[in-house]
Amino acid sequence: MADPVEKPLHSQQANKTTIVILYLLLCAGGLWHVLGWFQPLMRALAAPMLFSLALLLFLACVRHARQKLAVALSRRWALFSIGVIVSAFILEWYGVHSGKVFGPYAYGKVLQPQLLKVPVVIGFAWLTMILSSTGVMEWIVCRFDRTCPLRFRSAGVKVILIALLMVFFDWVMEPAAVRLDYWRWLEEEIPLQNYSAWFVFSLLYAAAALRLGLLKNGWPALARHVWLAQIIYFMLIRLR
Repeated sequence: MADPVEKPLHSQQANKTTIVILYLLLCAGGLWHVLGWFQPLMRALAAPMLFSLALLLFLACVRHARQKLAVALSRRWALFSIGVIVSAFILEWYGVHSGKVFGPYAYGKVLQPQLLKVPVVIGFAWLTMILSSTGVMEWIVCRFDRTCPLRFRSAGVKVILIALLMVFFDWVMEPAAVRLDYWRWLEEEIPLQNYSAWFVFSLLYAAAALRLGLLKNGWPALARHVWLAQIIYFMLIRLR
C-alpha cells in the first residue's frame, strides 16, 4: 500500500515545478517582447496563454478545495467561474460598444478569435485576475493579520483588498496591453473612469466569491504566483 503522505508530497513537488515553469515562461515572454524576438509567435500565443492561465488556476483552486475536504464547493467553483467568464464578456461587449463602462476603447487584432468585436478569451482573463488577486489577498491576510491592528480577516477588508489588488494589476497592465495591441484607448490617456469601473466590478466579483463560501478554505500558492508572474511580464513590456 502506498504511503498516505506520498501523494501530498508529490502534489507539492508538482506545484513547485508548475510555479517555476510559470515564471520561466512569462519572464522569457516579457524579455522576448523587450528584445523584439519571436513577435509573430508571441502574438499567436497571447490568447491561448490567457486561456491556459485561467484553466490552470481554476483546476488548482478546485483541487485545493478537495484537499481541504470541501468537495461540496466544486459546484460553487464551477458556478462562480462560469458566471465571471460570461458576465465579464457581456460587460466588455457593452463597454466596447457604448464607451460608458471603462471609457471609449476598442480591441486590437492580437487576441483572437473575437465575437461581436470582443475577444472570446477576455472572460477567462477576468477569471484569472480575480482568482490570482484573491490568492495575494490570502497571503497578505496570513502574514499581517496577527501583527496589524486592522482586522484583516473580516469579510469587508478581504473584499476591498481583492478589489484594490485588481485595480493595481490593471494599472500595471494597461500601458503594456496597449503596446501589445490587445486593445487601444480612443483618448490620449487612459481615463480614470477605467480604474473606477475596475474597482466597482472587482468588488462585486469578490463579494460573490465570499457569498458562495469560496474564501473560507485558503487558497493555493499557485494563485499568488500567477498574479506576480503576470505583473513581472507586463512590467518588462512597459520597459520596452
